[in-house]
Amino acid sequence: MSDLLVFVLILASLAIGWGLGRYDRKSKRRKEKSTHLSREYFVGLNYLLSDKPDQAIETFIHALEVNSDTVETHLALGGLLRKRGEVDKAVAVHQNLLARPDLSKENSVEAHFSLAKDYMAAGLLGRAERILVELAEERGQRRADSLGLLATIFEEEKEWAKALIVAGNLKNMGDKSVRVKLGQYCCELAEQCSRAGDLREARRYFKLALAHDRGCVRASLSRGLMEQKAGNYKEAVKVLQGFVQQDPDFIPESIPILEACYDSMASDKGLFQYLNRCLERYPSVSVVLALSRRVAVKHGDEVAGKFLGDQLKKKPSIRGLSQLIDLHIKYAEGSAKENLSILKGFTSTLLAQKPVYRCGNCGFSGKQLHWLCPSCHTWGVVKPIQGLEGD
Repeated sequence: MSDLLVFVLILASLAIGWGLGRYDRKSKRRKEKSTHLSREYFVGLNYLLSDKPDQAIETFIHALEVNSDTVETHLALGGLLRKRGEVDKAVAVHQNLLARPDLSKENSVEAHFSLAKDYMAAGLLGRAERILVELAEERGQRRADSLGLLATIFEEEKEWAKALIVAGNLKNMGDKSVRVKLGQYCCELAEQCSRAGDLREARRYFKLALAHDRGCVRASLSRGLMEQKAGNYKEAVKVLQGFVQQDPDFIPESIPILEACYDSMASDKGLFQYLNRCLERYPSVSVVLALSRRVAVKHGDEVAGKFLGDQLKKKPSIRGLSQLIDLHIKYAEGSAKENLSILKGFTSTLLAQKPVYRCGNCGFSGKQLHWLCPSCHTWGVVKPIQGLEGD
């Protein structure tokens, strides 16, 4: 019995010794690998401190072996390269990830999504589109993000029908913020139909735009202009006067079209009533100026000048002052006329320098109305500027 016990103890000792030896060898290899990684890390860090980011990035790429623990690091590094404008290197990092046969499904989706963003940054929209279409069809964790990028691609390519379908899918997934884009895409399609002479289809898209986004003033403004050009003046007036409910800030945009409609109908009674209602509820310089022009035609410049002066006391405006000078300068003489001419030149210079529209999202400003802000690329956020230097 004692011999058997000794034999068991010897076997146990040998097993423990073998196990400890194997652990020691593995530990040694891990230590050597860790020492190598640490050395590479500090070399890369030294490059960063020496303001040599290119060498630092190359060092970090070589130091990080692709495995389940470093995938996120590779993705972050690829994103950094893309932001730095080094798209070719970002593509290499993400393609290197996708070349790993043991890459998990989740990590593969992330790498493909990042690669699509690389291609978009490089202007290779076709390649990006193919990847994003596959990701959207898989209904995985990146489906909504992929649909969002697809919409951006179709916007750049002006493929509005495709953009409308993609945005519709996002809406069906519960994304309420996409309603503004849906309205704008419908307007793009409506304006295409209008230019092609298909007014019936254009009206359908304008109505669909308002169904998606009640506040889509572009649908009302563009349709009003279309109806005015087509000679449907009453319909144009009906559509354009709806701005009061949609967004009163855009009433000034509709006034020139409304004036053209009423002039064509040879009656401005309805226009007087509408402008007076706007003046009471939503006063603006454009409304005041339109009324003063009508007053001048009916009652003369003196009455129009008094009306305009009274309104400017309530709501000062450089545009209003410029119009008031025009009303008085033709009747002035001598030094008074000379002084008014100087003042007119001053106001004209101010107006020429000042922007007319401003983005409520990023602050971009300019003299042209953009439905898609050129700076932050957000739909429906550019509005007429209000106040002393605006409307």
